[in-house]
Amino acid sequence: MKCILCGKNEAFKFGLCKSCLADKIQLKSDNMEISVCPKCGSVRLNKKWYYNNVEKFMVKNAVSHIITDKTDKISEVKSYNIGEDQVSLDVMVDDRNLGDVEKSVTVNLKIIKESCPVCNKVTGSYYESVIQLRTLTTEYGKILENARDTIVEFMKTLNKNDPNSFISRIDTLKEGLDIYLGKKEDAVKIDKFMNLDYFCNVKITKSLAGRKDSKDLFRYTHLIRILDLPKGAIVYNKFYYMIKSVRANTMELIDVRKGNTVRISAKEFFREPFKIVIKDPDIAKFIVLSSTDRESQLMNADTFEIITYRQPFETKEIELYRYNGKFYPL
Repeated sequence: MKCILCGKNEAFKFGLCKSCLADKIQLKSDNMEISVCPKCGSVRLNKKWYYNNVEKFMVKNAVSHIITDKTDKISEVKSYNIGEDQVSLDVMVDDRNLGDVEKSVTVNLKIIKESCPVCNKVTGSYYESVIQLRTLTTEYGKILENARDTIVEFMKTLNKNDPNSFISRIDTLKEGLDIYLGKKEDAVKIDKFMNLDYFCNVKITKSLAGRKDSKDLFRYTHLIRILDLPKGAIVYNKFYYMIKSVRANTMELIDVRKGNTVRISAKEFFREPFKIVIKDPDIAKFIVLSSTDRESQLMNADTFEIITYRQPFETKEIELYRYNGKFYPL
C-alpha cells in the first residue's frame, strides 16, 4: 500500500510513509554555544569542561537545544554526526497523536576557541608535587631513566581518566631527575608502585606555596632514593657485607667476617647508617676442572691459577666475587 499523501513510498503507519510522517512533526533548534580548547580538544558546555567522552555530552547538550511542540518529546537519539559547525541528529519523537516518529534535525554550533583550565596549568608550569629521583650513590644512572619512563607511562594512564593528572615538566640534573606533577595525590600513587618495583626509600616534605580562601596551600616533595649497587658491592654498618642479591624491597647480604647470609628490607637498609665501601665488584671467571660433593678444583680463566673451593659446582664455568683475597659465589 502506497502513502495516501505522496503516493510514492510504502505506507508505514496511519497510511503515511516515514517521510510524510516526519513532515507532520515540527522541530526547531537554537544555536548551541561551545568553547573548544585548541591545545587538547576538550569542550566546555554550560560552564563545565569535558575531557573524556566529549561527543556523548555534546549530543546530550544538542538535544536540549531542540524545540518541539508542547505535546511532543524526544525519546531517543538514533544517530548523529558532529561537523565543524553543526550537529546533525536523527531523533525519535514521541507524538501524542502519531506515536514514535523518526525525524532529522540540525543544531548549529557557535564555537569559541578558549584554553581550558588544565592546559592553562600546564602552560604555566603549575605543579602540586615533585618526584625527586635519586640514587644511593648520588650518581646519575640508567636506573633513574628506567624509573622515569615507568612514571611517565603511569601518568599517561591516569591522565586518560583525569586530565588534572599530568606532568608539568621534567628537569634533568647531574644528581638525578625532578618530575613535576599537576596533582599531589598522584605522587602518593607513584610512591606505592616504586616501593613495589624498586629497592628504594621515600621521604616526603612539604613547603608553603601560598594561601587560598584563608587556607595554606602546600607543595610536596617526594624524594625517592633508589639503590644502584650491583651484587658483589661492599657496604659497611658495624661489619662489612657483600651484596648477594637485590629484589624489590628485599636484599640479601653476606657477612664477609662469618660467611652467613643476612636478609634485610629496604626500610631497614635505609634506616641504618650503611656506607658504600666498594661500588664496583671484583669479578673473576673460573673454569671448573673437577667437582665432588665437598669441593671443586677451579682455574682462573685469566691467570690460569688453580684454586680449591670447598663447594661443589655443576656448571663448567662460574663467576666468583673477590674481597680481601677471598672469593664468594653469588
